[in-house]
Amino acid sequence: MNFTFAQTEQMIEESSALFECYLERVFESESFTDLISASHWYNDAFLSLIVNPTQPR
Repeated sequence: MNFTFAQTEQMIEESSALFECYLERVFESESFTDLISASHWYNDAFLSLIVNPTQPR
């Protein structure tokens, strides 16, 4: 995969936003199941970001 600088920068911004959302979900978790759910959500979202990168705008 060849990425432009703008695409790389956007992917970094999006992955940082995903990680922040993940941390919020972890800290709001009330059970072990919630923690596992947050981990699965983050994994799915991050893999989607890498496999299907956003097109430059």
